[in-house]
Amino acid sequence: MKKSLIWVLAAIAIITGVIVVYHHFSPEAQWFPRCPVKLLTGLSCPSCGAQRAFHALLHGQVVEALSFNYFFILSIPYLLLACVAMVLKKNNKWSVVTSVIEGKTLAWIYVACFLLWFVVRNILNI
Repeated sequence: MKKSLIWVLAAIAIITGVIVVYHHFSPEAQWFPRCPVKLLTGLSCPSCGAQRAFHALLHGQVVEALSFNYFFILSIPYLLLACVAMVLKKNNKWSVVTSVIEGKTLAWIYVACFLLWFVVRNILNI
């Protein structure tokens, strides 16, 4: 078996496991990890609420998911595109598409939005 196929199968198994756990258990349970930034500073980091938002999405509750973390929900298309770009990267006919998705400009825009979300959510107490 090729090494790359093993990595793909391992990734699929891990992702499936995460989806099953988050579907069947609420992140508000005691054993889910808590945000270290929130615990240490009292500030909500850009990812705070992402676990609860993911759980709500898996149950089809989009509005509730948005209430937990807007940025996480709005980031999903970009993150999915990045995953697709990694898969398509080996095919040369998709090189233009993958270069835009994986390009530095789009990545920096994402990072800037992530940091802006950190500031805005704490100022507006979202």
